[in-house]
Amino acid sequence: MKYIDIHTHTINGSENIQILNVFAQALPEADLANLYSAGLHPWHIEMINQDKCFRAIERSAGLRNMKAVGECGLDRSIMTDFALQKKCFKKQIEISEQHSKPLIIHCVRAYYDLIRLKNETKSELPWIIHGYFGNKTITQALINHGFWFSVGESMLNEIPKHEILKIIPPERLFLETDDRDISIEKIYSVAAVILKIDEEQLAEAIYNNFIRLFGNEK
Repeated sequence: MKYIDIHTHTINGSENIQILNVFAQALPEADLANLYSAGLHPWHIEMINQDKCFRAIERSAGLRNMKAVGECGLDRSIMTDFALQKKCFKKQIEISEQHSKPLIIHCVRAYYDLIRLKNETKSELPWIIHGYFGNKTITQALINHGFWFSVGESMLNEIPKHEILKIIPPERLFLETDDRDISIEKIYSVAAVILKIDEEQLAEAIYNNFIRLFGNEK
């Protein structure tokens, strides 16, 4: 069974299925031979030409191996004007809707803003929060509003957060390496122990989630 790494900054050459995160300002110069996602990260909004990035994302969104829009999202821990962040995020929601591509979302201290936006836009596409690290109340609210979750090393290393992982529905769970120096195999191994299930069973569940969202491995 192949492991799914839904969000990584480095392709390691294994036979696992990896979605490479590509920042919008790197399009189209980036090597796009792999499966990838592309988006304007909220940290970069004030550093780049936003319109140029949106045009690049739109062009790439028509390609088969661009599997998702993002990472994009909202971050209340940075100085960038929050209204501007919302404007840029809404533009990328539009692109995801136009091309029927899921969103991979960066969210820090803005989960309820995220829920409000999902309700406002009436989006029925999968919204996947990557690097998820929320508390129990927030997690339950996100579950109730149909969000998906991608969990990585940060949550797995925090013992109090293990109870959060256990309440995430398996049919809405992904695992990731993000920008960490850790293998996806290790991530699966630790997650399986926390969830008290067979690692192969976990891999099969997440593989099925991938097929549900993206249709195939290519």
